[in-house]
Amino acid sequence: MSKGRSVVLVLSGCFNPPTMMHLRCLEIARDALRQQNINVLAGLISPVHDEYRKHKKTLVKYADRRAMVELACGEDGWIRCSSWEGNQAQWTPTRQVLEALQEQAREEFGDPGITTALVCGGDLLESFSVPGLWREDDIESIVGRHGLVVIRRTGSDPDKYIFGHDTLYKYRSNIKIAYEPISNDISSTAVRRLVSRGLSVRYLVPDAVCDYVVSNGLYSS
Repeated sequence: MSKGRSVVLVLSGCFNPPTMMHLRCLEIARDALRQQNINVLAGLISPVHDEYRKHKKTLVKYADRRAMVELACGEDGWIRCSSWEGNQAQWTPTRQVLEALQEQAREEFGDPGITTALVCGGDLLESFSVPGLWREDDIESIVGRHGLVVIRRTGSDPDKYIFGHDTLYKYRSNIKIAYEPISNDISSTAVRRLVSRGLSVRYLVPDAVCDYVVSNGLYSS
């Protein structure tokens, strides 16, 4: 990623529910790019389409996930919920999500040079090597035209996967590995498990999200 570039960060996923770590990932990514004099205009959280529920039975409805993401973003200002992906007629590949949000950002900010960059964990890099999971031209577009900010978590080695994958290695200059100096293993899976056992998740998710989960009876069984 080149200096002086203007970027909109995109964090795509289930957000079932959104946690403090999801918000933190965008903060870490912004810090990492700012250190390279890259202008980060916004951070977008994009909940996946309801069609993905057929692959993940624990996924609550999109309307609930979008509402929780909107509550999580609150009045932050630079981080917000994007409803484009969830409002499509069907599930949309990540590449198309990045392209659509990029066009929206260019129109909003009046700058045709803005690009979207995908924020992800090391597990997404590993998934690029799973046969049949990703189209090769999609990987090339995501990394080559948009870029990745990889949040390095405990036990992951993104440098190893970049070196071992031809396309990732080819566009390695467009991949920024961001390090979280404070270990944080909060996950949506752990939050759902706590709720299902009748335990508190306050301070693991934003207060407004915690209240929404309780008042709507999500993940209780």
